[in-house]
Amino acid sequence: MQISHQEVIEKKYLSKLFFNNKNEPRHLGIEIEYSNLSLEKSAELVSELFGGNLEKITKYELELKDTKYGNFKFELDAQLLQKMQTDNLFNKLSNIIGNMSHSIDDIVDKTSKRFVPFEIATPPIPIKDLKEADRLIESLRLNGALGTTHSLYYAFGVHFNIEPPSQNIEDVLRLFKSFLIIQKWIELQSEVDIARKVSPYINDFPKEYIKKIIDLDYKPTKEEFLQDYIKYNPTRNRILDMLPQLAFWNEKEVRKHLPKEKINPRPTYHYRLPNSKVNLFRWNLSQEFQLWVIVEILANNEKVFTKMSKEFLIQLDSPLFNKNEWIEQCHGYITDLL
Repeated sequence: MQISHQEVIEKKYLSKLFFNNKNEPRHLGIEIEYSNLSLEKSAELVSELFGGNLEKITKYELELKDTKYGNFKFELDAQLLQKMQTDNLFNKLSNIIGNMSHSIDDIVDKTSKRFVPFEIATPPIPIKDLKEADRLIESLRLNGALGTTHSLYYAFGVHFNIEPPSQNIEDVLRLFKSFLIIQKWIELQSEVDIARKVSPYINDFPKEYIKKIIDLDYKPTKEEFLQDYIKYNPTRNRILDMLPQLAFWNEKEVRKHLPKEKINPRPTYHYRLPNSKVNLFRWNLSQEFQLWVIVEILANNEKVFTKMSKEFLIQLDSPLFNKNEWIEQCHGYITDLL
């Protein structure tokens, strides 16, 4: 993306996301994965910026409470390791096999440094304060945090949890459709790392589902949208995970279908695509978030949204659909929008 486009997005369009349709501050939660920096040191750096009181939950999970924005969570992003710790399995193994507990911890520590990311999960912060989160990235980088580009093994990502501008199904669906229309263009701009492409966490939506959603005649109720989504996507492993939002609307129904999925009900688009490039000079969250701003620019331009919806549906129905040609078309439309 050209520098001039970045400046246009930041100066002209980003501020349009600061408030929801009730004129209340709109929020954004952020999950940052990285390595080479302990949980304790990470919490210390966040505390220096935003205050708070540290509480140790388990060996692999900390919480910094009562910061300027709320509670930050820090964890070794490995559900199995956390479950072993919660169930006290390390101590139980120690009783059976003597000093192996210490060795297991050693193995866990060494393994986590190479393959399992540490993660900071921020509380919802106002979108207008995104620059404050950039300060956190800068602090992590200066203290040695490593991201996706440092190793072929590092499939580390950044997740944005973006509050919709309203809870009307029409508004929530509109942004979801806009994302699907330009998803391939966004993927190209994001330069998604190969390690993350082959991981299961950012799988694509089924083609038949995309066709159903972007059809301009698709105007479901919340319950119909929920049922359709789970029918085609019975997993949280999607580039844009909608399960938290659907569970916020009807948690009982979502858990009935997906009892084993880890879902935190909240009003959000769980956007999981971006790489974590925390070790790279000049990379920050504001820059990465600009691609989402473009999704909202498209959603709010009725003429272009309608035209691209129709053209994309025709392309998907064609046996000669060429992804690269569609990306080129998207690029032309988006350049004109800016």
